Amino acid sequence: MAHKFDPKSADRLIAPERYQEIKPDVLLQRLGTPPGSTILDLGCGNGFFTFPAAMGMGEQGMVIAADVSEQMLLLLNRRNPPDNVQVLQVEEVKMNIEDASVNAAVAISLYHEFKQPLDNLNEVKRVLKADGKIMLMDWDPQTMRERGPSKNHRVFMSQALKDLKTVGFKIDIQENYVDDIWLVIAHLSN
Repeated sequence: MAHKFDPKSADRLIAPERYQEIKPDVLLQRLGTPPGSTILDLGCGNGFFTFPAAMGMGEQGMVIAADVSEQMLLLLNRRNPPDNVQVLQVEEVKMNIEDASVNAAVAISLYHEFKQPLDNLNEVKRVLKADGKIMLMDWDPQTMRERGPSKNHRVFMSQALKDLKTVGFKIDIQENYVDDIWLVIAHLSN
């Protein structure tokens, strides 16, 4: 099921059209994480969400830009991230991040790449603070649009919702964000 993004196509990730469609500033507002917080940008790639999040979190906040791909992190570093961005190479499931140290985790177009989604979600849960949130956005397998990963590599939103609940998240928002991308925001339930 897992499918990895090809770094040769990295320019598409930070194309102006993608910013206009996905609107990372709007996503940041929807997430509701105030300035001064720490956000984990999981699967950060070359920084599509990292840079707007760094601006939104301000000097007192931090963005942990995490990716398994050394190539993608090199591309991110070439864009000169601000001082409040910590670039971190992570393993498929394990992250060298302290327990309960992150206010929110964001995974944009990454869920379909998880080989072990429950393990990945448990690892995110480990690093989230007690009131932490997670935002997942990914490609809808039911769309008619032909872009992104092939339909057989995509994950239904219903599966992500089930996985989140299994691991102990409560769903706040579930919607089709644009016609071929779904959005879920959830928080840790005590």
